[in-house]
Amino acid sequence: MINLFANPIPIEESTQKADGINLFSFARPYMRAFHFSWLSFNVAFTGWFAISPLMPTIRKDLGLSPTNVNNSNIASVAATVLFRMLVGPLCDQLGPRRVMAIVLIIGSIPTGLAGLATSATSLIIVRFFIGFLGAAFVPCQFWTTQMFSSRTVGSANALVGGWGNMGAGITYLILPVIFNLFCDFGLTPHQSWRVVLVVPVILLVTVGICNLLFADDCPQGDWSQHWVPNTEKVNNEKVNNEKVDNEKVNNEKREDSEKIIAEKKQDNETSVDSDSEKQNVKPTSRPKPKDFLRALKNHNVIILMCMYSCSFGLELAVDNVIGLFFVDQFGLSQTFGGLVGALFGLMNFLSRPSGGFISDAANKRMGIRGRMITQFCILCCEGVFLIVFRYTCDSLTGALIALVFFSYFTQACAGSTFGIVPFVDPPIVGAISGLVGAGGNLGGLLLIVVFRASMVGGS
Repeated sequence: MINLFANPIPIEESTQKADGINLFSFARPYMRAFHFSWLSFNVAFTGWFAISPLMPTIRKDLGLSPTNVNNSNIASVAATVLFRMLVGPLCDQLGPRRVMAIVLIIGSIPTGLAGLATSATSLIIVRFFIGFLGAAFVPCQFWTTQMFSSRTVGSANALVGGWGNMGAGITYLILPVIFNLFCDFGLTPHQSWRVVLVVPVILLVTVGICNLLFADDCPQGDWSQHWVPNTEKVNNEKVNNEKVDNEKVNNEKREDSEKIIAEKKQDNETSVDSDSEKQNVKPTSRPKPKDFLRALKNHNVIILMCMYSCSFGLELAVDNVIGLFFVDQFGLSQTFGGLVGALFGLMNFLSRPSGGFISDAANKRMGIRGRMITQFCILCCEGVFLIVFRYTCDSLTGALIALVFFSYFTQACAGSTFGIVPFVDPPIVGAISGLVGAGGNLGGLLLIVVFRASMVGGS
């Protein structure tokens, strides 16, 4: 099992990526990027799913039919399929920090405008654009891929993905409570659900700006330095420090000191060249948008898209309806239904990271084959408990117990999937992350359509 509290964090020499994780650290560049990655995705989920826990009230206020509700869910998920595919190559060009800030800040606009919806049509339109926030998953995973070595990237990706996905659970837990507070302060339900949406807007803008000001794209710092060998940067810093120190040498020895500095600089430049040759660290041209097509032609990418659609896609579809399902199925209040929805989302704190941990452990024993065996086993268990949930949902207690096991394997499978993604084609990992992420949304879209058909059929 990977050490989650390594101090100091070991660094892989050839890539300068972190070879360990320290969850208690917020130091730049590695753990600062780690924490901003999951926090940004978590906040994005808060905006993306702000409507879902309030849907019982919104449905009544706007006079929505079951079909209208499902169509708005479809619009939100469908938009993310497109946006994730676009954001992937953008990460390769601009780096994860800027792309994440762009997603959060732009996504805050339709989130705030959702409070102006007055009909089913306007709600569907605004939820389509809110779906842009779902694209935050791509820079989230891309960011940790740039910061952590192959031995730890599965765990890092699973942790940030899982803690980010917790945003759905936090949203189900917090927003109905805030809604009730506004009602207690004298606002009507019609006014309260609209005002509540200001909360995720503030979070989105704040975290987006903090990404730009306080985080790094990669071990070298800004993304513009990503293609510069890190050994060259380190040696140049040493040379500059030596120059500063030697300026303090008295004037009588200045000429000799300058000669020494020049000799050291020449030696360091020679050392950089030799180190680069030994480590095969060479500046590379930036990936182009055409690499998106290269990723799409890779059959491994297609398989991972299908697997992610069966894990995160299913999670996404359930996140959209879980609160409303328990309200309608068992006659619960909106607040209690939100608590049940929170249970499903908050499982991500441990479930998705455990998928990454198991994947990394299997990789240590059997290499990439171990990661694939892990993926197969977890996916099978997910299917088993999905069937169990289906046959226990007549009882509230049975449904809750089955939900816990079902959510664990669903989310762990998502974590193990992104334990494989960084190894498919490393130079274009951004494009691949975008495609696999879009596959998850496509699966969610298809499942929501199935839910709608079953609801219409049932009525």
